[in-house]
Amino acid sequence: MISDVSSNLHTFFVPQMEQLGMKEQPSRHGSLSMRDDEFGRGLLWAHSIGKNCLYTFHEVNVNEQTRLVEFPDDYVCVTSMTACSARLCPAQSRYLQERNILSFRQKGGAVSFDLMPNERYRSYTLCMTPNFFDELPGLTDSERETLVSYLCSCDTNTHSREIGDALESMGHSWAMSAGGACFCEGRMKEIVARLLDDAVKASNDDPREPSTEEKRLAREAQMMIDARYAENITLQSIANELFVGRTRLCEVFREQMGLCVAEYLRDVRMDEARKLLETTDLKAAEISRLVGYAHQSSFTDAFRRQFGITPSQWRDNDVQSKVASS
Repeated sequence: MISDVSSNLHTFFVPQMEQLGMKEQPSRHGSLSMRDDEFGRGLLWAHSIGKNCLYTFHEVNVNEQTRLVEFPDDYVCVTSMTACSARLCPAQSRYLQERNILSFRQKGGAVSFDLMPNERYRSYTLCMTPNFFDELPGLTDSERETLVSYLCSCDTNTHSREIGDALESMGHSWAMSAGGACFCEGRMKEIVARLLDDAVKASNDDPREPSTEEKRLAREAQMMIDARYAENITLQSIANELFVGRTRLCEVFREQMGLCVAEYLRDVRMDEARKLLETTDLKAAEISRLVGYAHQSSFTDAFRRQFGITPSQWRDNDVQSKVASS
């Protein structure tokens, strides 16, 4: 129930719960509320870990545009969330994935945002008040400042996959579990420990290393290629979406990745084509379209340059190898 959550953390979830018309459900830990009717569907679980840290799981789908207004206190959070949820946060990213791991600081005061129909809002979040960092045991003041600064300045999707996995493992299924409170406290400590270790390492980086902006630019270009290699994307189209010059993108990507954008795109496409040849009976023409080539001849030429043989020869060799080993 709401009363089970530390009162100073209510501003982080009670306004959402009330404005979305969610009704509290029985819960062993924290506050679990739901709604499922013509307005939409929603589930919110809020569980306090101590007096100054709140874990929340949100999943909301509305059938009409809905404005929410909140008045949270000052906090820092780390979260794993869908792209439409990430767009509502005070964190910048040119390119978002279906799953995004980010951290940011939200200053206290009024915050409003609109939930749009047919969008999937889903998030797993740790909200930490300033007092949370003051009470972390065994840290120097400098280490506390380093951690907070890192969380406030880290780029979207810079945090490790382990951080996101840990956040998502603390889902609402623990609301009714006897071990829910213990599990969430343990996960929170693990996440903070990983973040602190990453923050200290980042603060000790060689200043001659590539800038954060360069790393982000290369990473976002890489994510676009990994997610959309099957589309008709080019160096120019990627540069346009990232609001950067073609030459600049090419230089930064080569510095960070060790090869140019076109080479990386070709490698991704060829690797996927190879897998499809080995694991499916699709014809080469179908595979060429699935990996982003409009013409089979272009695909065949690219495959031959990459592997030294044609797609059909690759499949024949793979079949013969499997027969010989059986």
